[in-house]
Amino acid sequence: MNNLYQVLDELREFILLSDFTNTVTFGELSDVDLSKLTNFPLVHIVLGDATIRENTIDFEINMLACDIVDQSKELPAEVFLGNNNVQDILATQMKVVTDICNFLRRNDKVVNKYITIVDDVRAVPFLERFENQLAGWDVTLTLQTRMQDKC
Repeated sequence: MNNLYQVLDELREFILLSDFTNTVTFGELSDVDLSKLTNFPLVHIVLGDATIRENTIDFEINMLACDIVDQSKELPAEVFLGNNNVQDILATQMKVVTDICNFLRRNDKVVNKYITIVDDVRAVPFLERFENQLAGWDVTLTLQTRMQDKC
């Protein structure tokens, strides 16, 4: 199997196991229907650079783990919590991201798929972004796979 297919399939299959993800999308974010409420919570995957070494390929992966901010018209009972679900979204989507990272860190050892995270994972929160007010985490990670076919 091609390394790229393997990486993307493993990611998609694992992400869809989460209770906090309805949809996994791939490609340009502008191609995703962000106005379709039933898609959320959503993880969107964007492929970055690939580094080809003698025995491995490193794939840079960017993921957006997000959900729609629900803004209440009522005054907040608690000023710290506000009148939206942003903290809930950040907490649930961080769980999705953390679960993905932990799965990939032990994936090579457990299921012998030869996909593992290289270096630390960077997750940057975003609040009320895009036209339909999404919140979540913008994540960048590098996945390394073993070269399967040598020339």
